[in-house]
Amino acid sequence: MLEKMTVRKMPFEFPTDIDAVFVDGDHKRSFSFIAGSLLLPHLEPYLIRSMKAAEKHVTDPVVAAGLDKFVRQEAQHYQMHKKFNETIRLNGFPKLEAFEKELSDDYHRFTNTKSLKFNLAYAEGFEALTMNAVKHMMEPNGFGDDLPPFMQMVEWHFVEELEHRTVAFDVYDHVFGDYLYRLFVGSWAQWHFTSWIRRVQAYMLKLRPQQKREKSETKNGEEKLATVQPTSVGSLMPGLLRIYLPNYTPHDVEISAGIQTLAEKYTKLALETS
Repeated sequence: MLEKMTVRKMPFEFPTDIDAVFVDGDHKRSFSFIAGSLLLPHLEPYLIRSMKAAEKHVTDPVVAAGLDKFVRQEAQHYQMHKKFNETIRLNGFPKLEAFEKELSDDYHRFTNTKSLKFNLAYAEGFEALTMNAVKHMMEPNGFGDDLPPFMQMVEWHFVEELEHRTVAFDVYDHVFGDYLYRLFVGSWAQWHFTSWIRRVQAYMLKLRPQQKREKSETKNGEEKLATVQPTSVGSLMPGLLRIYLPNYTPHDVEISAGIQTLAEKYTKLALETS
């Protein structure tokens, strides 16, 4: 169980010559992570705007404190991903800018034209799906040792996603509490951002198709795999089904002790904490 939310300002720096295929020669997985990273400087400011708009409606001091930490953690996340996105070598993918503009336009349109209820339900839909994917990939002890800077950033980000997993749910439940509406909009939100990631990944794969990988042997004679294993819909299904139930609450989701150890590790590595 994670003890608390901590806002960490991290020192990660990224080489300017990172190749787009940075996960053990795996185009598909590399481009999926890049698409997710490209998403975040547009999505997370939208989440922040939505939460800030809800502040005046939150009367519970515990929920308000969680909202404040959520906003400050998310601000660190998208700034770090923006830094990575600016340094990774993405030459040869000229349409990425158009994909990002489409996404940015969507999120600003949601802020400007959709209700607060819609925007908070979208936020919870994102956080619920993300929590399950992160939990599946991270537990019990994260991604391992000797990670390159980008994967350290991902691990730090994922730890904080688990730390603040209850906040979007709590804010929506406190302000509105409409289960059926949350279910409908949250499910649509999950389709919205995952379909964008898939389209970006497919575009990148079209320009740089997956090459046949050669096996490299470990000392145990097994194929050496990339640090992060792919997450399939089937493997996520138990957690996904749970988030759609009327009695679902992220407060009941247990987090392994190893994630707390990672949280402490990144607190020590941080330039600043609060």
